[in-house]
Amino acid sequence: MGLEKRVYLDWAAASPLLPEAKAAMQPFWSESFGNPGSVHEEGRKAKEAVYNARKKIAGSLQVRPEMVTFVGSGTEANNLSIMGVIEFHKEKKSIPYSEMEIISTKIEHPSVIKVLVSLNKKGVKIKWAKVNKKGKIDLNDLKNIISNKTVLLTTSLVNSEIGVIQEVSAIKKIINKTNPDIIIHADAAQAPLWLNCQLEAVKADIMTFDAGKFCGPKAVGFLVRNKKVNLLPIFYGGKQETGLRPGTENVAGIVGTAEAFMWAQSVDKNKQRRESVSKVRDLAIDYMNEKLPGAVLNGPIGDDRVANNINISLPNVDTEFAVIVLDKAGFAVSTKSACSGADSGNSYVVKEITGDTTIASSTLRITLGINTTYADLKKMTDILCRHLDKMRQFT
Repeated sequence: MGLEKRVYLDWAAASPLLPEAKAAMQPFWSESFGNPGSVHEEGRKAKEAVYNARKKIAGSLQVRPEMVTFVGSGTEANNLSIMGVIEFHKEKKSIPYSEMEIISTKIEHPSVIKVLVSLNKKGVKIKWAKVNKKGKIDLNDLKNIISNKTVLLTTSLVNSEIGVIQEVSAIKKIINKTNPDIIIHADAAQAPLWLNCQLEAVKADIMTFDAGKFCGPKAVGFLVRNKKVNLLPIFYGGKQETGLRPGTENVAGIVGTAEAFMWAQSVDKNKQRRESVSKVRDLAIDYMNEKLPGAVLNGPIGDDRVANNINISLPNVDTEFAVIVLDKAGFAVSTKSACSGADSGNSYVVKEITGDTTIASSTLRITLGINTTYADLKKMTDILCRHLDKMRQFT
């Protein structure tokens, strides 16, 4: 018979479009279709829609509207934030690549790691801060690797695989005491549904977002920064987005993004969402510990973990095959970040925090939605148990 409905448990990869966001976008597909760069009425209406969306997000994050820059994805936002800072220091401050250092960790999203690798080839020194077994940055190690050449520290506010929430405020205190000129970039793609993302609250200087992770439209991202941060563009063409991101704006997508972001960051709804989902998460983890002997929980427990994340390893189990089995049974889960692709069967994030290849090669990432129930997760765990029992019969 199978399930009456599918249970989607991969919210870290993508989330459904908020109905209110879809409704807000509708007029800009075929009715108010003008180019915001045009001076006629149709263009002015489109320009006004983009400005109003920017103003909404800026108000929510308590920054000036010009400090919000719309781009095509969270990946692009990370690229622009990191490379834009470095290029500004090189071109406007006349600091050669070889005289700049960036601090990050080896558990960041590929859109951060690969930018750092590229900059390293140009001569920028990358210093990798140690993380503990929970995935949190070792603050003592951080103190030791900061230098007068460090211009940027980049980390995720919420790790996309193991859900650890970094203590950016603690990082900020260390930077203020050692080298206050360092810019702090926080990749906040996984945060808006669950955490307050105001720059002042987080203590970051620049933050990046992906609309597809908080029930906005896919292929829209944005970055928000304070006055400390100056950027240079990494693409060239028109003067859109205050000269930082050339190309005709995705008006419908930007409008939908603002609508979804305001909903995601609503203080009461955000708090209620976080509390209810984390309770379901913790009950599910307890049930998995009971039913899946040998399972290892990767990352922290409690408030140090984002509300909707469960990441477990099942040592010596082919979890990629388990994902397929669960998919056929009606449950959508993953093994790691969708952006990691098929480069390797291992989770480099889990490998970094555990040092264990066996654990890193047998991960399951289960990310809950706003309406996921304990019954959903219990049923999924029972199906996984039956699959594992069947596999044991053949070994």
